[in-house]
Amino acid sequence: MMLALQYDFVEGVLKSVICIGVVFAMLYLLTLVVQVLKPLADKTPASDKETKQEPAAVAAAAKPFGVEDIKDEDMMVAVLVAAIDYRETTKQECNVVSAKEIQ
Repeated sequence: MMLALQYDFVEGVLKSVICIGVVFAMLYLLTLVVQVLKPLADKTPASDKETKQEPAAVAAAAKPFGVEDIKDEDMMVAVLVAAIDYRETTKQECNVVSAKEIQ
């Protein structure tokens, strides 16, 4: 003989609400932990190589770089690709300050 469990609608809704509440409570605790740990991750020092390159690039930009300095289509593509790659890597706005042709 098979024993069938009989649940009424109210009991099913109550169990569902409790389960959903547990899930949301766990998600809330997870967000609290991430918020506590996020400032610790921001305080980690950047590598010395990155911090030394930034001032050198700014100092090297004595004269402004303009569109008229781009000699051909290949140079334009190279400058655009480098700017896009830099932005995706650093997640910061960027301006192209110089470009030189390597022969």
